[in-house]
Amino acid sequence: MASLLSAVYSYRLSRQSHHVATYHGVIGLLRELDKTFIEHPEIRPYFYGGKPLAADDPQLPRVQAVAELVLDSFEWIWYKRKSFDAENGGGWKAYMVDTFSSSPALQTHYAKSASWYPGITRLIADCSIALGRDVAGAGGVGVVDRLGRGDPAGDREGRPGEDGGD
Repeated sequence: MASLLSAVYSYRLSRQSHHVATYHGVIGLLRELDKTFIEHPEIRPYFYGGKPLAADDPQLPRVQAVAELVLDSFEWIWYKRKSFDAENGGGWKAYMVDTFSSSPALQTHYAKSASWYPGITRLIADCSIALGRDVAGAGGVGVVDRLGRGDPAGDREGRPGEDGGD
């Protein structure tokens, strides 16, 4: 009986440690993003202010690099979403949806490399996020429309390379 109680206690402790580590991992990712925006405040409007990114913009290389970092972070958060409690998970999801929805730079980077981000693709479909017109493909068809809602990539829970998808 004591070994059963010990096993249950160990499991709960392990689970709690996993939740804490996941949360701190997300905070660490976003802290790095915050540092980037502190060091380069001129690029923040591309992510939080809806500022479009022109092909001749002198900030183009930096904004593209940060867009990749942001989407990589979002993909990791999506992958780890089941490790959050309901309150924190909802907050992270709202943050990702709001940020992605209002950032042409993120949408443009996503549109160019959607296959890298199956979790983001699923999030876009689940939340019915409309990509900006300048991001849509030929004929105004957005990336999600081309991939299709309920795309099997989303069923893999954002884990690239896992069997059982496409």
